[in-house]
Amino acid sequence: MPLTRSRLFHFLRQALGTFAAFLIISLLMDWYRAPAVPPQAGELPLHTLQGRHTTLAEAGGSQTAVLYFWGSWCGVCRHTSPAVDKLSRHGVPVVGVALQSGSDADVRGYLKTQGWQFDTVNDPHGQWARPWQVRVTPTIVLVKNGRVRHSTTGIASYWGLRARIALLDWLG
Repeated sequence: MPLTRSRLFHFLRQALGTFAAFLIISLLMDWYRAPAVPPQAGELPLHTLQGRHTTLAEAGGSQTAVLYFWGSWCGVCRHTSPAVDKLSRHGVPVVGVALQSGSDADVRGYLKTQGWQFDTVNDPHGQWARPWQVRVTPTIVLVKNGRVRHSTTGIASYWGLRARIALLDWLG
């Protein structure tokens, strides 16, 4: 069958409707699964396995920083972590929180095996993540000037995260 103008219009309308539904569902899921932000979250101390001692406010400065809750046991994290690592390699401040992934040596070994270099706090018993009420891994929290500005859960791409960061930077 030849592609007529009306068929093309119908296809585009269907595609736009599907995209809008996906976007709305995604935003609703992010809202529902959003972590709780502990009081003074920007000032919580972060001691990374790489020897860095900082806070969320200091980690990003005026840049948007990524707080990334993940686990070595998390299948979806294996797809999202390379995107987060790429952000880190391209100058985006990233602090990962390895949830219940073993000892410091276990997490260091896992990061090395995967080739990921983003700063990581080990949270072997979930004590650091508990006040955030993280219910889903991966959970990605975008922080600017020490304030949580956005969060998302589940699989994420480099370009999807980059777009969210650019939007936050543009909004100020």
